[in-house]
Amino acid sequence: MKRLFSLLTAFALAAALCTPVLADDTPNSSSNSSDSSSYLPSSTGNTSIDYSNSSGVYVSAYTVTDTAGGEISTIEVGDKINIVLKVVDHASARYCVKPEEISARINSAVFTYTGSGEIGQLYDNNDDPQPDRLQRVRDGSASEQDIIDNAQYHYYSYVLLFRDVIYNGGGNTLPINLSYLDTAKPLQQFSVTLGQCVDKDQTTSPNLLVRTSSYGDSVTAGQAFDLSLGLYATDGNENLDDVIVSLTLPENISLNGGSLSSYLGTICPKQTRDVTFQVMPASGFTGTVASITVNMTGTGSVTGKEVSGTTTISVPVSQPDRFEVGQLELSGDTIYVGDTGSVSLSYVNKGKNPVSNLEARLTGTNLGAGGYQYLGNLAAGTEGSVDFDIVPDAAGTVSGIITLNYEDASGNPQTISKDFSVSAEEMNMDDFNYDPSMDDTQPEQTGMPVWAWVLIGVCGAVVVIVVIVVVVRKRKKAKALAALEAEDSDEDL
Repeated sequence: MKRLFSLLTAFALAAALCTPVLADDTPNSSSNSSDSSSYLPSSTGNTSIDYSNSSGVYVSAYTVTDTAGGEISTIEVGDKINIVLKVVDHASARYCVKPEEISARINSAVFTYTGSGEIGQLYDNNDDPQPDRLQRVRDGSASEQDIIDNAQYHYYSYVLLFRDVIYNGGGNTLPINLSYLDTAKPLQQFSVTLGQCVDKDQTTSPNLLVRTSSYGDSVTAGQAFDLSLGLYATDGNENLDDVIVSLTLPENISLNGGSLSSYLGTICPKQTRDVTFQVMPASGFTGTVASITVNMTGTGSVTGKEVSGTTTISVPVSQPDRFEVGQLELSGDTIYVGDTGSVSLSYVNKGKNPVSNLEARLTGTNLGAGGYQYLGNLAAGTEGSVDFDIVPDAAGTVSGIITLNYEDASGNPQTISKDFSVSAEEMNMDDFNYDPSMDDTQPEQTGMPVWAWVLIGVCGAVVVIVVIVVVVRKRKKAKALAALEAEDSDEDL
């Protein structure tokens, strides 16, 4: 181990002198202090580095040791070795991830290794081709545009150690998948060719990797999207025949048409083939990320060796935004100057996710004053309304807009507006004091009231009846007296 440490230290000093890119490295404050920090690659072996084999991640140097730490020049089938890589990683720096959030795994049947590699000696650096701009960024005098242009050249350099790797033969290419604890970040892939490998079968079959993937700007549940994949065959000295790529889809994710597998035929080493699947996330998909597994198989055209690879593509899926507003309601068709009217707007969240930070604002002309209300969060399937007072300053048209701002389930700001118009008139005091109920009031009566006349009429009728009764009785009495007198006269005779 002491021998290895001395050897690696010497390499580090030599690399610092010979490689300007590494000389300016500054330690990352979150650098991992694992045992791998004592390793540094001491050579690049007897092979060239393929710097184009990944988007922003590549190996700048590597070394291979036995399990005791001594550097070795040949690797036989069945040997157990340590592989130490010096990695330049633009992608991880772009995402500002910490070392402990990076997971590096070997993706090849040529080498047996389980678990993740150890990351140590992580440094921040920048390889901006314009030194003056880089200096301005570092001393704090850069413009905003300088900072934006310079950011793409930021990168991490670190040592990546794989312990106790078993060489199985069948090739000398070491493909590595670089993923993150945050599965929403895309997978990075790169490889290095180990020239120390000695295989009785000198025919090397390429490995299959997903070099590029694309699913568009955004994916929404209930809407189909195109998943485009760039299949890459690594370096080798035979073609791969009968290459097939297939998908394993999670629950509530399906194809919008076609087959889950696609036959690509023959792929030559270092060749990329494109394939596209139309994928449909169901409207009932409740997750935020769909993990789609890509399976690749092929057969060496010379050796007949079966080659396979598996990669997981993480696709963020958002629910459709179904926040809607209703009709504006005004307190009347006309508002008087100096009087207070009102306007209200109803809203409803018909989506399956809540909306956040809902706020309403009233703006316009002749409103008296605008208004603002913070309404907070609105759960899925709920509704509400917002009300504003209107106090016109002058006669004429009152026009306004109620604007609702909120954040959807993906955190994106959204805006909905509704405008209105109403008339404002000067207040007329005669009209203001007018009581419509006065129209039904009868003219004031003069003289004797009706009930008095009715009473007089009733009394008169009673008097008439009494007079008639008295007269009739007197007549009957007179007739009776006359009859009695007549009887008396007869008796006298």
